[in-house]
Amino acid sequence: MKRNELIKLRELVTKEIKRRERIKELLENDLIREYIEITNTKVKELDSSNIREILNQILSSFSITKTNEIYVCTSAYCIDYEIVYEETTTYRENVEINSPKAMHKIYTDIETGKHISATEKSNNSGNGQLISDFEKNNIVLNPYNTCQNLNGYYEVKLDFFETAVNDGQAKAKKLILTKYPKM
Repeated sequence: MKRNELIKLRELVTKEIKRRERIKELLENDLIREYIEITNTKVKELDSSNIREILNQILSSFSITKTNEIYVCTSAYCIDYEIVYEETTTYRENVEINSPKAMHKIYTDIETGKHISATEKSNNSGNGQLISDFEKNNIVLNPYNTCQNLNGYYEVKLDFFETAVNDGQAKAKKLILTKYPKM
């Protein structure tokens, strides 16, 4: 992400932490507690020290224009067909991320959440990317080698952003590149 986007993200995180701390202070006030009791209002506990929750909340509406182009392979699958007389049935089977059977893969950018599809073989129209080219030209992580839970995408994303907010993008990038296996 751009430097100014990281600065803005830090400001939003700090602002949200202060907001949560102020809410906690206000809830300790006797008059406010009496008001809550009288109006039978539900109070949601907000933890100001839970940075991952705060980041999830902020990132849901925060836009990033330029990324470090680090991807997690979130899905790998093959397609099979069964032809019986005049009827054709298509099956999609999820496989391990590094399986040689994978005909299609989906990669997700850890900063923007943008999905990119790639295939094993080039189609006739020339559209789409080849798996081999995409993995050769980009940083692609494979945390758990499974399609379940998007292969740890959210864990990688939150590790990156939490470290970026606290220590900067260079350390965040270094952390995830050493912590998670690459393809």
